[in-house]
Amino acid sequence: MKELTRREFLRSLVGGTTRAGFGTGLVYGALELREGRTAPAGARGDLGIVRPPGAQIEVDFLSSCIRCTECADACPAQCIRYFGPEAGALHATPYLQTDQRACTSCLDCGHACPTEALAVLERKEDIAMGTAVVDERLCVSHNGSGVCGACHTACPLRNRAIVQDYRNAPTVNPEHCTGCGLCEEFCIVKDRRAIRVVSGRLLLGPSDEARS
Repeated sequence: MKELTRREFLRSLVGGTTRAGFGTGLVYGALELREGRTAPAGARGDLGIVRPPGAQIEVDFLSSCIRCTECADACPAQCIRYFGPEAGALHATPYLQTDQRACTSCLDCGHACPTEALAVLERKEDIAMGTAVVDERLCVSHNGSGVCGACHTACPLRNRAIVQDYRNAPTVNPEHCTGCGLCEEFCIVKDRRAIRVVSGRLLLGPSDEARS
């Protein structure tokens, strides 16, 4: 049997929604979400879904994205993932899990997108994936249990998006933060990051749609 590439596999899933097995999977996935037994990976609860740079507002993004995987194929950081069938209408759409692998702001994904679900951006300053928020109770520089500075060092817009105070305690400037998530990925507090990206794209419920 010919081995399918990842792109061919995903396209076969999206294009084969009439097949009984896949259709059943979607039904069971929707029921699981409706009954509150599971949440799709990448939804991130109140933190919201982190889409790749240039993503349209959620309702337009979902109608424009053709689930082609071109954005992930173009991503040198390999930070773009896809929702599974348990996510219903979000299935096969791209997202980032920023605490594990963040965006490096290369902007190649927008150039690769064939439908403008991801707009073409020319400057990293134009990225608006979300805003980083510091939990001062967990941050070692804020709570006095240590001295860090990892988030400031990782920030591509350091001294604009993130500035430091005494003991390297970080403060985020929402006007400049792009939500790339590098601060979250490199935060030294590993059990629960002391800085997290909040996107505003929240999963609403059994309809599996999100708002932004």
